[in-house]
Amino acid sequence: MALWMTWELEGVGAASQAVENVDEAARWLVGSVERSRRAFEAEWRWRRLMDAALRVRAQMLEEGRESVAGGASWSSTDEGVEVLLAVREEQR
Repeated sequence: MALWMTWELEGVGAASQAVENVDEAARWLVGSVERSRRAFEAEWRWRRLMDAALRVRAQMLEEGRESVAGGASWSSTDEGVEVLLAVREEQR
């Protein structure tokens, strides 16, 4: 099931990406936070962001997966991490 993912990381920026499924979306989220490490002067700020991203990832893999499987959009926000997943219309 093709999805559109939008995410925002406080202190870093926002992005959008077409993904094939919730697992790929989860990888994009964590990968983005890993790459953002250099944007933080204080290690603890980056670790706080990563902890929040991991909590959102866990929600995404459970509640998010259920929502998009039913055709609904799903979103979550936690300490500077915001994610939205929406089902993409199939191209014909």
